[in-house]
Amino acid sequence: MINKFNLLLDKFLIQVSESVMKNKYRIVGYIVLSILIVTFSFLPYLNLLFTINLIAFLLLALLFVIFRINWKIIIHICMLLFVVAFFLTITGFTSTSMILGDFIYGFLVIVAIEYFILI
Repeated sequence: MINKFNLLLDKFLIQVSESVMKNKYRIVGYIVLSILIVTFSFLPYLNLLFTINLIAFLLLALLFVIFRINWKIIIHICMLLFVVAFFLTITGFTSTSMILGDFIYGFLVIVAIEYFILI
């Protein structure tokens, strides 16, 4: 049993290391751009525009764009976020559900742009 677990773990770690080596420039680019976005949020007068919600959205959108995540996967994520927002609205956490709604709207705009690029 332990031997099977070790084999599965080794196989998983090999796949992760291959994926990291294949996408090393994208990972470095994402980290650098993320640091730049977060740094811009501390600059005077720009910190009024870069709220924590906008920074979180920009980082997630940057993740989708840099790693070229398929638009169908983003729609599935939006549907999942919609269900979570629905339950948050029912339980009374409307401010959190409004933030999730803003994220869903932004992700759907990204999906529309990616879809029209493919056409």
